[in-house]
Amino acid sequence: MQELEKIWMNGELVDWADAKIHVGSHGLHYGSGVFEG
Repeated sequence: MQELEKIWMNGELVDWADAKIHVGSHGLHYGSGVFEG
């Protein structure tokens, strides 16, 4: 698998190390529910 240096976040390319989301983010909070069954 190829490692990427930048990702698309909030309408711009950012370094992978700088790509952070808030712990209360809707996608993180509810998206992880698919694994709970």
